[in-house]
Amino acid sequence: MADQNKRSFWQIMLILGLTLLGCNSVQGYLDTYIAAQPTPTATPFSVEENVSELFVGNAQLTVGDTTDAQVGVVQIVGAEIPIQYRWTTSGGEITQGQGTCCITYQAPNDPGSYQIALTITYGDQVVQRAAVVQVEGPVVTVEPTPTSTPVVPTVTPEPTDIPLADAAAYFARAEERYTRREMDGTLADYTKAIEMGYEPLADAYYNRGYIYYMQQDYAAAIDDFTKSIELNYDPLGLPYYNRANTYYYTGKNEEAIADYTRAIELEYDPLAYIYNSRGLTYRKIGEYDLAIADYTKAIELEHSPLSWPYYNRANAFADKEVYDQAIADYTEAVNIDPANADAYLDRGRVYQTIGETSLAKLDFNEVLILGDDLQKKAAQTQIDELAAAQ
Repeated sequence: MADQNKRSFWQIMLILGLTLLGCNSVQGYLDTYIAAQPTPTATPFSVEENVSELFVGNAQLTVGDTTDAQVGVVQIVGAEIPIQYRWTTSGGEITQGQGTCCITYQAPNDPGSYQIALTITYGDQVVQRAAVVQVEGPVVTVEPTPTSTPVVPTVTPEPTDIPLADAAAYFARAEERYTRREMDGTLADYTKAIEMGYEPLADAYYNRGYIYYMQQDYAAAIDDFTKSIELNYDPLGLPYYNRANTYYYTGKNEEAIADYTRAIELEYDPLAYIYNSRGLTYRKIGEYDLAIADYTKAIELEHSPLSWPYYNRANAFADKEVYDQAIADYTEAVNIDPANADAYLDRGRVYQTIGETSLAKLDFNEVLILGDDLQKKAAQTQIDELAAAQ
């Protein structure tokens, strides 16, 4: 992969699941994310803290191409509530896997940047993940003038683990192995490239850190992202952003906020996602006003999909018991995305809290029409509670 394509590939692949798995072909890859935890009676399961970012197999596509996309999730053994997945895209089509952790995405016929988005629901918990793919126009190949073809002797392919000539060769093979999801080989080759002094060395550290991050080896990921920052990775905001994500998943919220802030200061695009991610972190630690300010900034920067920061800001207003503002933002979310069953469900809960039972029932009934099985079950529970209270 050429240097420019390589850089674009890794930059596009970063888009976080903090804007807050599978397919048979990638099941082995997803298995690295599955882990057993104590039963829910011991510790409540937090979807926010146990879902990885959204990974795209190939973020550089030609019109009509397909690629896989998936998230990793740490699941609880014995959990009675299923995890629900709803995929959307700003362009192109979800051709397989809707309702699962892994989908096949087909690029549209028009070149451009497109977002693949995922909403994950577990009980009353909702998290969001997104990634961006770049779609290029078809490549026009000019065929050369036919010439006589010399007879080429058959060459036996060499094993893929043979020693290579230099650091650049190891770096290139690491990228190739990544596209095939050979994660152990990818890590080994990036490590060899680092040992042999690949230049720019910051790129090798960042890429290896990203693989560690995907495999949830967060301590190693933080070390490599930190090294890439020290070596002035270009663009510098990228390792700050992914180190922030890593801090978030390890519960180091203050460190995560500091790195999100630094990424914003460095004007790393897309800024809307970073503001939304930092807002989620602020809400996690109970800093609702700061969360609201960040969601507002994400709205001003036209986060895509725009319904997400409105929905997130509504949740923060509801946390503060500022119910009129919460209702207004939930309403805006459903105006933008009329199929957003989560917004109807949570707006209905706010209506129920303030005694607007008729409006609450209307929203819960809407969820019975639009929602998946889990959302419908939650809405029916609320309807039953309203009936019992009469």
